[in-house]
Amino acid sequence: MKNKRIYILVLAGMILFSSCSLYRKYTSDATVRSDVMGDVVNPQDTVSMGDMDWRTVFTDPLLQNLIETALANNTDMRSAKLSIEQAQNNVKSAKWGYAPTLYFSPSAAYQGGSSFSARIPINASWQLGIFGQTTTGVRKAKAQVAYEEDYKQAVQVSLAANVANLYYTLVMLDRELEIEMQTQGLWEESLETTRALYDAGIYESPAVYQMEASVAAVKTEILDLRNTILTTEASLCNLLAEPPHHIERASFGAFQMPEQLHLGLPVRLLDARPDVRMAERNMELAYYGTQSARQDFYPTINIEGLFGAAFSPAQLIGQAVASLTQPIFAAGKLTAQLKNAKLNQEKAKMEFEQSLLDAGKEVYTYLHNCQTAGQKATLFEGRVNSLQQAYDATSSLMQHGSTTYLEVLNAQESLLTAQLSQVQNQYEAIEALINLYTALGGFGTSSDK
Repeated sequence: MKNKRIYILVLAGMILFSSCSLYRKYTSDATVRSDVMGDVVNPQDTVSMGDMDWRTVFTDPLLQNLIETALANNTDMRSAKLSIEQAQNNVKSAKWGYAPTLYFSPSAAYQGGSSFSARIPINASWQLGIFGQTTTGVRKAKAQVAYEEDYKQAVQVSLAANVANLYYTLVMLDRELEIEMQTQGLWEESLETTRALYDAGIYESPAVYQMEASVAAVKTEILDLRNTILTTEASLCNLLAEPPHHIERASFGAFQMPEQLHLGLPVRLLDARPDVRMAERNMELAYYGTQSARQDFYPTINIEGLFGAAFSPAQLIGQAVASLTQPIFAAGKLTAQLKNAKLNQEKAKMEFEQSLLDAGKEVYTYLHNCQTAGQKATLFEGRVNSLQQAYDATSSLMQHGSTTYLEVLNAQESLLTAQLSQVQNQYEAIEALINLYTALGGFGTSSDK
């Protein structure tokens, strides 16, 4: 009787002693630097651009329809949703660890003649995770659900950003094709003028050949652009989970940049960016991995027997206490597992802090890209206007035979290069905005989450 009381006291003491650490929920101990985005943050802004619904940032209805189609049909998005369902099922499965398991063990015996007997007993098995094993499993499963939800949002952000980038790539290519076709018409006019001047004896034959080569070069670039447009449309259709087809789109000049770009406070990155939240979820999963490794040092008590059978409490406690000595024989393996689990926690913490630095660098870079593209836009506009006037003047002089065809060619090529560079800069401004918006967690903060 005395020994049984000792068993009870030892068991109760271990439960009380271990409950503080083995049942403790996860709390983050990672630090968030206030200067994670450098000097680009306005401390007066309390609302981050990443909190804005993407429909208020990208107002083109054609683009909105494409993004909504992709979010509904894209294979990666659908797969991410299924992963969430699987994780939710794992939570339900983990919760069943609190309940006993009932199962039938039917048996029958035939002894010859008419002698036949059958038994249908109900067996019960109940695993008592009194040291937090079941609770930790449930919490870890819930953390995995949250991780999968964050991953789904990360897929959503990446998908919507890719759709927007490809859409505006098509718009840019349309504008470049328009410029090239206008250039083809102008150069064909110059070719006709050169031929007329050659027939009049003012130009030599090389001038005609040079102009013919320039026109042929423009036609070649037009063919390349048309092919690039087709392949880009096919890539966009692939994101929509549709076969290749023409993508309806707006004109290049229809896009307008938002007037104000609010960045908000650096800590908002934790709320908006799914990759940062995923990194923090990894810290939580690693924490529960350490909890599980600690709990492996403690026994799991199993109660088994026929349904309705009586158990002797003293016998049960004696068996439970006896099982406490079993993990000692695996102490080397369990110790190594616990050490590795703690190292995984450290790695997860470092990866989380690095994810913040990466996020801050992206915001810093993309914001400056937006600002630089805006500053260059004014310079490109002035450059194109000046070169247009230079080309018009040179072309007029050529028609009167007072300038050489080489000067006309140079003026044509300089104007074409400047026009294409201006379009490219406009696209870079749009691309920088898309990248900045996604870097602040955009495309994932609306009702599509």
